[in-house]
Order: sequence, then C-alpha cells, then structure tokens
Amino acid sequence: HPQHLRPMNNRTTGWLHPAVIYLILLVLVIVVSWIGSIMEIGRGAGNEELALRSVLGVPGLRWAVRTAASCLGNAPVGNALMLFMAVGAGRGSGLFRALSRLRSLSPKEATAFYISVVVLGLFVCLIVLGVYAGSHLLLGITGQLKGSPLYDGFMFLVMLGICIPSLVYGLSTETFRTAADCVDAFCTIPPPFAHFLVTMLVGAQLLQTLEYTNIDLLLRLSDNGMRIVSF
Repeated sequence: HPQHLRPMNNRTTGWLHPAVIYLILLVLVIVVSWIGSIMEIGRGAGNEELALRSVLGVPGLRWAVRTAASCLGNAPVGNALMLFMAVGAGRGSGLFRALSRLRSLSPKEATAFYISVVVLGLFVCLIVLGVYAGSHLLLGITGQLKGSPLYDGFMFLVMLGICIPSLVYGLSTETFRTAADCVDAFCTIPPPFAHFLVTMLVGAQLLQTLEYTNIDLLLRLSDNGMRIVSF
C-alpha cells in the first residue's frame, strides 16, 4: 500500500531537511574554530589582534549554554508565525484553491473571488498612500525606507494582504459562517510551523556561532554581508 512507503521515503529524503544541513554547517564551524584557535589563526584589526575563538573551550561552552535560548528569540519567529497564520487563512477560506482553478469556479465562488481581488487592491492603495501621501505614514521620520514602519513591519503588511482577502472570500462563499471558523483557519499551522521552529533554532545558532568565533570578521564580512547570510 502506498501509505506503507511513506516512512521509508521520509527516511531517504530526511538528510536534505534544512535543519540537518544547518546542523552539519554548525558542526563544521565549531570544528574550524577549534582548529583555528589551536593554530592561532588571526589578523590585525586596528590596535588589537583578531583571533579565532573556539566554542569547545570553557568560555565557548559557557557562552553556548547561556545563549542557546536567546538564539531562537533573536530569530524572526514572529514573522514566520504571521506568515503561517496567513497561509492558514488562505487555505482554510478556499482562496488558494480558487486561485488554482479560476476557470472552473461557480458563479458564487467567482463573485467572491472578484470581491477579494477588489479588497486586496484597496489594501495596496492604502499602503501606497501611506508611503507617498502627505503624512508619509509608512516612511521613517527622515522620509527614508530604511528603519521605517514599512521596512520593519513588511511581513505584518504581507500577512494582512493575504488574510483580509481570505476572510472576505471565506465569508462571501460561506466557508466561514462564524467567528470561530475564522479563528480555526488561522490555527491550522502547527505541523509546518513546528518544522520551521526546529530549522530556525539550528540556523540561528549557526549565525550566532559565526559571530562568536569571529569567522565573520576574519572573512571580512560586513554588517550588510551578515544580513545577506542571515536572509
């Protein structure tokens, strides 16, 4: 039976899971930092000598234990949660399914879909007005994009851009009949989010280990370079 083959397939492809790949890279960084600290690899940085720091020494192990929980806290868990909530709303309302079969929608579904598109268009217009209108509500105090509400809250706006049309579609097609139905759609995320949390935990630990060992500085990665690596 095909269901009997699923566990074997999962074992076969499990080594390609991002969490496993990040874990291998993390072990590699730890080993490189350990060997580099023994060989006293470093370079001059201003008036100070910049050297590789090992995670396997007493200070490194104390750092690893102390910062293990904060790694996940520093990762963009909130953004991931909002994105999964939006995906849950899109799937639960039937909007994503409607997108995949636009030519075979019933009249009721087609009407609901067009209403959702109009609502999405109005939402995008509001964002554009927030950027270019007189008050520049979504721009920073200096009028720039960096550090602005639009820049920092981009994922929140993306979530609203998916959730609002999804709710409109679900209510229009009566997929959502009560407020509880709407809430249930947002809650259909635990399995994928659990996988993502594990991946994010290992990935965040990898990034912090790169910074602790000074590998990023020895590779001359700037702050922008580390942001790209983090992304």
